[in-house]
Amino acid sequence: MKKGKFSSLHLGKILLLAVVFFLFWPQAYGQYREYHLFGLVVDTDSNPLPGVDIFLQDMNTSRNYRVRTDKNGKYVLSGLPHGRYQVTVKKEGYETRTFEWDFSQPQERMQKVEMETIILASGEKLKTLASLKELKKAVEEVMQKIQQNELESALSQLRELAERFPEDSNVRYLLGVTLGRMHRYEEAIPELTRVTEMAPEFAPAYQQLGFCYQSLKNMEKALENYKKSAELDPANSTNLYNLGLILFEMDKVDEALGYFEKALAAKSDDPDTLEMIARCYLNKGDLPKAVEYLEKARALAQNEEKIKFLDSFISTLKAQIKK
Repeated sequence: MKKGKFSSLHLGKILLLAVVFFLFWPQAYGQYREYHLFGLVVDTDSNPLPGVDIFLQDMNTSRNYRVRTDKNGKYVLSGLPHGRYQVTVKKEGYETRTFEWDFSQPQERMQKVEMETIILASGEKLKTLASLKELKKAVEEVMQKIQQNELESALSQLRELAERFPEDSNVRYLLGVTLGRMHRYEEAIPELTRVTEMAPEFAPAYQQLGFCYQSLKNMEKALENYKKSAELDPANSTNLYNLGLILFEMDKVDEALGYFEKALAAKSDDPDTLEMIARCYLNKGDLPKAVEYLEKARALAQNEEKIKFLDSFISTLKAQIKK
């Protein structure tokens, strides 16, 4: 009797354990082999990086996982349970990067996930980037000084930057601009010329060269550089105006008029350009056309002296037309 009772109780325990295992087994199984991750690690030049360690730590359970990239920079992590992971990517000689990967959604079947390519910068690249960041900040400071006409301070800072970054065209350009504003044109020209050699498509350098040569009365070289700037940047009204002015002074009126008209197309509300167009027509003997453009200039002028001058000019021409 005792034996029979013992056997029945023992069987009941076994059945209870079986029920418990059946109820909880799917949930336990669901914690494993839910995600199949694969991806690539490269450097900043898109070259695959082998031997990169990728560490994952579950932010809730502190379980850890590790995978390493192969010779082609690829990695595969299969059977990752669902969860939120703090991820650390490391390789000697390269920056260490951290990410947060969210795979908190439970999955009934294995989910394949292609991860976004991870880019690691080398130590040397990081130093270069830090230098460039420092340079960018310094250039912004110099530009502010130039705008505020603190030219001596800007020049001193630019000299130091030119020693540290001798091949940076921005530094050379600002150095040339600063020297030009200080009327040190002969010193500015070599700096600006170097910029045109380093960055031959950079139109402002040619414009500044044109200004320097114009200030030194070397009109042929001024024209050469202004025209090159106009080719690269045909909508720069200031450059086009300067071109027209030199040609007008050289008595090349038709050619000058063409550049003034281009300058006006680029900036239609400039009274100085309108006045020079009027002067070109006056030189060509077309007084009514000259008056037309002078009146347009008069309507846009804001300086009192300029307005008085234009009023007088217009009255004189109208009187000549009546005659």
